[in-house]
Amino acid sequence: MKEISEEKGLRNSDFESAIHSQTACNLSGLVFSFSDVMRRICYEARLKKKGTEWRNNHPICRLYAEQFSHLTRKMDWQKAYDECERMAKIRE
Repeated sequence: MKEISEEKGLRNSDFESAIHSQTACNLSGLVFSFSDVMRRICYEARLKKKGTEWRNNHPICRLYAEQFSHLTRKMDWQKAYDECERMAKIRE
């Protein structure tokens, strides 16, 4: 198997960022950080011939997902869904 390029594969700092994500208070910053690390998770998944389940259950993804949930708990899921559905119809 090929060595994972440090430039494209996961770095120690990605795991540290996942840990630090647990104190994030800015959703947009969290999204941008997660997007960056997700590219490297996907790169490793391709090299290791792993699929969606492996990516979805990666420990880094779990930590980021937990913080997304924490930051957005103020609005009930169903209420958010209904509001998006209503707004999508208005903007057609």
